[in-house]
Amino acid sequence: MPTIHDYYRILELKYGSPMEEVNQAYKDLVFVWHPDRIPTERERLHEKAVVKLQQLNEARDFLKAYLQKRSRPAASQRTAQSTARSTASAANRRTQTTARTAVRTTTARTADRTAQTSTRQRATAQATATRTGGRTTTRTSTQRPTQRSRPAAAASYATKSPVPTNNRPSPPPASQPAVRTQSTRHPHLPDLSGVDLQGSDLQEKDLSGRNLSRANLTKANLKDAFLHKIDLSEANLSQANLTRANLLQANLKNANLRGANLTCADFSGSDLRGADLTGASMGSSSRVMVKLTGANLSGAIMPNGAVHP
Repeated sequence: MPTIHDYYRILELKYGSPMEEVNQAYKDLVFVWHPDRIPTERERLHEKAVVKLQQLNEARDFLKAYLQKRSRPAASQRTAQSTARSTASAANRRTQTTARTAVRTTTARTADRTAQTSTRQRATAQATATRTGGRTTTRTSTQRPTQRSRPAAAASYATKSPVPTNNRPSPPPASQPAVRTQSTRHPHLPDLSGVDLQGSDLQEKDLSGRNLSRANLTKANLKDAFLHKIDLSEANLSQANLTRANLLQANLKNANLRGANLTCADFSGSDLRGADLTGASMGSSSRVMVKLTGANLSGAIMPNGAVHP
């Protein structure tokens, strides 16, 4: 079974080359080894080109999946680090709030004790001043101090009661493992059915597996685009540039390809039933340069206006 080193070797790249270099090497080698560029009378070389193209497709698809999978753990690690920093910052703010609350409570208790001591001293002095003839008149010495000390007692009670700092739930401590916020599954491809991309420059874009049914791609530039298993059923591709586009197993049922440039495009295994190819460019007058191996052309209107059986 081929290894990752073998796939890099097939694309004539050194191990660890990024996806940009993989795509460029794939395009260069497909342009050289495409079977449609080799005369059919040279059977041995033609068969070799078919095998080479299969190896190139397999190598590019494998490396694309491998490089995408390898990039996900790095993104997850960055997310975990960011979450840990946010958690630590929240815990620090909570600690500072608790410290400030404790200082305010201690200060209030000290002021309350000072007020109670002053009240007792005033009460004692007033009782001494009212003594006459061996009798001691305490008058309201036991009541007024009590009345005057009520605000201080109330303040003491208020400071002793718990002070709510925040009704929101406390954040988890920084020691707890961070929760992964990024899914390891492939993101869902958006539905682009019916989208208007008239005249858009989509050269070398990877739209594999996308749903562009009934889309308007009139005069769009899709040169060297990767369109594996794309859904272009009933799409308008009139006068679009599909030079060397890779449309393996694409759905082009009832698509409008009038006047499109299909030179060196690969439609292997594609569904072209009912497609309109009137006036489409498929190579020179003496040679077709479009790969249609395994394609379903039932009911398709060919470039010369004839309907394929």
